[in-house]
Amino acid sequence: LTCFSFYIPTQTMTRKTPSACTILLVAFLAIATTCISYTDALSKSSTTYSTGKAHRHKHNTLNRADFLRETLLVAATAAASTTVPSIANAAAPIKQEDNKTTKLTNLSNADLAAILTRDVTDHQFLVSADITRAIYDEGATFTDEIDTYTMDKWVVGTKRLFVAEKSRVSLVGDVQVAEDGSKAEFRFDEDLMFRIPFLYPVVSLTGKVVLERDLNTGLITSYREFWDQDVATVLKSAKFRT
Repeated sequence: LTCFSFYIPTQTMTRKTPSACTILLVAFLAIATTCISYTDALSKSSTTYSTGKAHRHKHNTLNRADFLRETLLVAATAAASTTVPSIANAAAPIKQEDNKTTKLTNLSNADLAAILTRDVTDHQFLVSADITRAIYDEGATFTDEIDTYTMDKWVVGTKRLFVAEKSRVSLVGDVQVAEDGSKAEFRFDEDLMFRIPFLYPVVSLTGKVVLERDLNTGLITSYREFWDQDVATVLKSAKFRT
């Protein structure tokens, strides 16, 4: 999502002032259009896939743009019928990380598990994208239940999509690394706040992440999220600031 750099007064508007609410809602939808244009560009550069589960959402190749559209539809409905909240300060510009990171090759299973644990618990990387890039191959792909991305696309998109400081990611159990070092995995429980102005919806979900490694270098070549809930259920869990 694109970053926003404007100020909105913190006064509260209610249904008793319909004209003001209408203006605010129009502004919200205009900004949402900009958000969608970014996610459209992101999704066109990534590879969609079908999960194949019978209970999965009706759009098997739902990408982040589609996911955001559905979230915005729910958000717009809520905005028309509830109190409009005060607006948080705009997000700070994103600092791009140098891609020429010295790689940490052939780490022991224990060292890899320690780094991943720190990235989940301290860095909250599922919502902040603050990964230890040195343990990833530069060609690594990142896949969630929505889409598949290159590492750079995932990092930039995740930082712009979520408000990391208002989200929560908890590690459930320990990071497990296969004895042969071929993969690592862990379970998570998270509340995700979307960077959608005015409403900042929060959705909750649980699941696991599986990370596959190159046996020659020990670097992670594939990141994949598996959600316990389908996309429709995640959307229905959305809560809005009041």
